Amino acid sequence: MRRVRRPAAAAVLLAVVAAGCGTERPGKDTDAKPKPRATGLSWEYERIDAADGELIDGAAMAPDDVWVLGSDRGDTNDGRLAKGHLLHFDGKKWSREPMPIKGKPFLSRLESLGSAGIWLTTTENSAAAPKNARYALWDGTRWGPVKDGPAGPIKDVEVIAPDDVWVLQDDGKVTHWDGSRWTVTPLPAEQIVALGGSVRDDVWAVGARTTGPGVGGPGGEARQPAAVHFDGEKWSLTKTPTFRFPDPVPPEPYAEFTGVDVVSKTYARVHGRHSYKGYDGEEVRDPEPEGVQLSWDGSRWTDSEPFPGACEYRTPVMRDGHRGFFMNGNWHLTTDGTCTKIKKHRLPATAAGVRPESGQQLWLKRIIPVPGTDKVLGVGKVDVTQAGSPTVKAVVVTLKRQGSP
Repeated sequence: MRRVRRPAAAAVLLAVVAAGCGTERPGKDTDAKPKPRATGLSWEYERIDAADGELIDGAAMAPDDVWVLGSDRGDTNDGRLAKGHLLHFDGKKWSREPMPIKGKPFLSRLESLGSAGIWLTTTENSAAAPKNARYALWDGTRWGPVKDGPAGPIKDVEVIAPDDVWVLQDDGKVTHWDGSRWTVTPLPAEQIVALGGSVRDDVWAVGARTTGPGVGGPGGEARQPAAVHFDGEKWSLTKTPTFRFPDPVPPEPYAEFTGVDVVSKTYARVHGRHSYKGYDGEEVRDPEPEGVQLSWDGSRWTDSEPFPGACEYRTPVMRDGHRGFFMNGNWHLTTDGTCTKIKKHRLPATAAGVRPESGQQLWLKRIIPVPGTDKVLGVGKVDVTQAGSPTVKAVVVTLKRQGSP
């Protein structure tokens, strides 16, 4: 069936994120207007690298144990980053460290595994044809080879608590860290691509299934969306809508979830797509592929209302604790439904090689919540355009909230 979008609901976040704060359940007092509140947010520079380059990824194990992956600019014909390195924050200062394993910086990743450490993945060649994958684990003291736990590439990670971590591997296996050991947990769906959770007994794994209602047969889809829920004891496949294009059905149709954002046991959102692979030719007009967005209310999946304000067509990037979400495009959505742009500053006059009249643009590659604190870091680069000597500065920024010290 073709899904029809409902009109925007300005009060949707009253029910959405407030549910995750232990206040009212979704649906209660949703007609009330959110109270005005100060939402001033800005990114403040914490570290600016003297060398041209950028920061690509990062993860935090503790307030005094933060790692960031970066690269200096090199003499490459395609303009890609060349020399990879790590930055480490010990609670007092940042220091540059060598990469513990070799590989291409732009194909490398850092992932927090809670108390199990920080996982570094890197590979060689290109994103289209990677090879010679290498892995290293930071255990809080040193970088070393991976002795147990997830094997091979990691597709997604959800850290509920330091001793409650879920890891989705590239081969579809899901492993769980309980603070002392890793265990493999089988899932009742074949093609899982993303994880999300709010507490120990509220974890979601989403993707697609290749069996069951709506799969195969005349006009059937190659796969249908799948949302699997963990209740603290076992994984269970929840009932989700099935999708079908109207006749004439395009070749190789499919529907799938590609991501999940979890606020609480009574509110989660999944997004995905309903599309197809083949084409019939010019004599038949194929239907337009469509996006899929559903919301969980604690018992069933229904069509999602768009987020309010300027966040209507944006997607969550990172949860901001109990406050709301960081949205794509450098926006922030609060628990009362206020969507605001996060302020970005120009580089200070002390930044080497940057002229006062230069054009500047801050680009963040990763937002990193620091465990056990309200601190949020951003890592990325500032593109500086100026006559004769453009430059790119690798930066670490800290989120400044209005009224906080």
